[in-house]
Amino acid sequence: MKTISIFLALINSLLAGLLIMFLISSVDFRVSATLWSAIKLGVAASVIVIGALTWINALGSIHPGILALSSLFLVSLGAATVVWTFHRAQVTGDMEYYMILYGGSLFVQGFSLLFGLADGSSTASVA
Repeated sequence: MKTISIFLALINSLLAGLLIMFLISSVDFRVSATLWSAIKLGVAASVIVIGALTWINALGSIHPGILALSSLFLVSLGAATVVWTFHRAQVTGDMEYYMILYGGSLFVQGFSLLFGLADGSSTASVA
């Protein structure tokens, strides 16, 4: 499970970085509410931080409570992303399938990180 969470941490961190670049370069960023833009950037940055924590945990040891909270955050963020995408599709009629995949990826990363913690080994062993 840890291998899956490490791989998805890389993928999701890269996609979060692309989302940050898209948000900053978008015209919508300049005309939308400042609070909404800050929330979107903060959530994307938190995905990158959690990805870094996952990688650091593979090399060393991080407190399991921090990783458990991070994994629960990713599970809830993934589910919220999928629900928000379906809501936007119902309101605007524009279905964004890439956000459903991204939300599912966040969900699976959170679950695999949580189940990796449940295995009892807090660090990955290098043979």
